[in-house]
Amino acid sequence: MRHAVFVAEQGIPANLERDPADAGCIHVLARDGAGQALGTGRLLPQPDGVLKLGRLAVLASQRGRGVGQALLDALLKAARAQGAREVVLHAQQSAASFYLAAGFQPRGEAFMEAGIPHQEMALPLAPALGA
Repeated sequence: MRHAVFVAEQGIPANLERDPADAGCIHVLARDGAGQALGTGRLLPQPDGVLKLGRLAVLASQRGRGVGQALLDALLKAARAQGAREVVLHAQQSAASFYLAAGFQPRGEAFMEAGIPHQEMALPLAPALGA
């Protein structure tokens, strides 16, 4: 799934798309009624109660249908369940408005990652009730 989006569609080298961090991440997967994978994403633990959202990918044929939003909602729910104080991400600049609409704010200057312009963004999470 990620290979189809990042490697085949966007031309990111396969050795950059897969990394050893996958084993320690929280993963989400969106499927259609037939079980076909439509999109995926992950949360990578960082120091000090921060989770890094990454590898959010939706098949081109499924974009604009709410799959990305459903994945983002599931990832943020998982981050809250983990007690994270903040979620950070490196948004491809073409997707920054998607994250802005969800409340993420840009942090720092734009930069290049895997040959694609990116923007670091962050979303503080309110402490869970009773915490």
